[in-house]
Amino acid sequence: MIRLFIKEYLDEMSTVCRDNHNNVSIAVNPDSERQGISYFKFYNSAYYGDATKVVRILFNSADYVENKNAEDQMLWKLSHKDKKLLNELLNSPSAEYSDMTIWQACKFKWNFEYLEFMISRDKYVNGEYDKDKTFTDDPGYVPHSLEMPDYLELNFD
Repeated sequence: MIRLFIKEYLDEMSTVCRDNHNNVSIAVNPDSERQGISYFKFYNSAYYGDATKVVRILFNSADYVENKNAEDQMLWKLSHKDKKLLNELLNSPSAEYSDMTIWQACKFKWNFEYLEFMISRDKYVNGEYDKDKTFTDDPGYVPHSLEMPDYLELNFD
C-alpha cells in the first residue's frame, strides 16, 4: 500500500514561491468568477492548506481584491513588515525559473493558468506576446513588460 501525504490542493492553483523560513507563500489561481481581474495571492503560511489568512493583490496596481474566501481564510491586512517581505520575495530569484524573479514567474504562471497553457515561456520572456499583441486585448493577460507596483503602498482602508 502506498500512502501519499500532500500539503496543497491539486487544482488550478500554482504556487510560485514557498518561503519556509518566513512561513509565507505566493500563488496564482485564476478564478472564472473574476474574468479580466489579474491578481496573485499572498498566504500567511508556506502551505496553502495551513494558511489562516490570505490577501489577493492586483498585478497592475498596489491594490487588493475583495473576496469572500471559500476556505474561511481571513483577509490578511499586511503590516509594513509584511509588505516589505512581499516586495523582497517578489524581487528574489525564482526557484523554478533561473532566468526570472518571483515577480516575473508570477506573471508567467498567471498567464499560463489563465490562458489554459496556450503560452510559451520563451515567447513570453522575450516579450513576443507583448510585441505582436497576441493576448493584449484580453483584460486578464498580464504583459511581460508590466513593472511591479510599489506594494509598500498597498492600503487596506
